[in-house]
Amino acid sequence: MRISPDRVRRAGAAAVLAGGFLASGVARAADDSGVKLPQLDIQTYPSQIFWLVVSFAVLYVLVSRVAVPRIFEVLEERQDRIADDLDKAQTLQSEAAQAQADHEALLAEARARAAAAVREAQDVAARAGAEREEVARARVAGMVAEAEQRIAASRAGAVDNIRDVASEAAVEAVARLIGSRPGEEAVTRAIAAVARDGRP
Repeated sequence: MRISPDRVRRAGAAAVLAGGFLASGVARAADDSGVKLPQLDIQTYPSQIFWLVVSFAVLYVLVSRVAVPRIFEVLEERQDRIADDLDKAQTLQSEAAQAQADHEALLAEARARAAAAVREAQDVAARAGAEREEVARARVAGMVAEAEQRIAASRAGAVDNIRDVASEAAVEAVARLIGSRPGEEAVTRAIAAVARDGRP
């Protein structure tokens, strides 16, 4: 780590100012109460200032060569750790986005399968309903055919009964008109001819 000359000049000026303030304060204290301590003796000021400058220079060298590089090293490590954490966060975010996309794809696939299953069930139900409807139609058609047969049989029986009744009525009518009963076979043939041709 390189120390700029500007920093060195500022640090030296600050040390000189601090020394000046210390000297003025000591001088005022000595003038007020007399010299009671050796470090307040004005004759020792040059050596004290010398050793102050030497101590400051040694301290400055130690700080600039040992402490400051260590501080910058710690700051660089912290910056690297932050960058690493940001990279990990970005990786985790991309993995989370990928997982969410996979989840949405699986959800869409499940929905498609469910829709296909519903459609298949509807088709099966529709086919079963159509089969039941066809069976019901066949059953109804059979019942209708059977009913028609019964109706036809009843109609045929009714026609025969009508013919018999008509024959008896015709015999009675002819007997009343001409005074004698005609033969039943002749009356039956006449009625059958009228029923067949619509004329006697």
